[in-house]
Amino acid sequence: MQHKPGSIDGDAIVIRDYANLKQDKARAESRIRISHLSMASKRITEDYPDLAAWFCLRVMTGREFAVEKALIEEGVEAIVPATMASRVVRRGRVREVAPRPVMPCYVLVRCVPSAGAFVGLRRFDKVLDIVGGAERPYRIPDKFVNRFIALAKEGAYEHREPAAITFMVNEVVRICDGPFASFPATVVSIDIERSRVNVEASIFGRSTPIDLDIAQIEKV
Repeated sequence: MQHKPGSIDGDAIVIRDYANLKQDKARAESRIRISHLSMASKRITEDYPDLAAWFCLRVMTGREFAVEKALIEEGVEAIVPATMASRVVRRGRVREVAPRPVMPCYVLVRCVPSAGAFVGLRRFDKVLDIVGGAERPYRIPDKFVNRFIALAKEGAYEHREPAAITFMVNEVVRICDGPFASFPATVVSIDIERSRVNVEASIFGRSTPIDLDIAQIEKV
């Protein structure tokens, strides 16, 4: 049996009102998100460089590079400092190591701070929050970001042989490198093989989990 376009057995297909309302709402929300995100654009930072600052987004695990790429495509200045691709010989076998974020689960963005810009960034796909919260996001000093990016490019965080670990779980330490430099933190776990350490830092009263290279912390 053949049916006429837009009909079934001769009866016209009727799209219910709530479906149209749902589509209209989705389109309106999309326009709002785009409008807010445009307030965090690189174009605005270039127009007002004295007002621009670095902020840190917490994103879904493993989505750092995807969020970085998507933000850049939307005109937002974003960066994920990363290690370089390398080859590691372990137990006589050569293993290819892909680039990885130096600080997993975080993406750095530079924008002119405004309520609209922060709303756009927090609602961006795969973004969980902005460090410090929407009302008082942590403004990262330029010198911390510049040093962090430079050290990553110099290979300071590349794979290396495990070093002697002098830190202990539950020890209070100071973060000495990266966007959270100068903040105190508590050691949660230590991965000797990878020279990594998980810490909990208190940033403006918020407990913030951070995975760091062992060289990024120091004793208090």
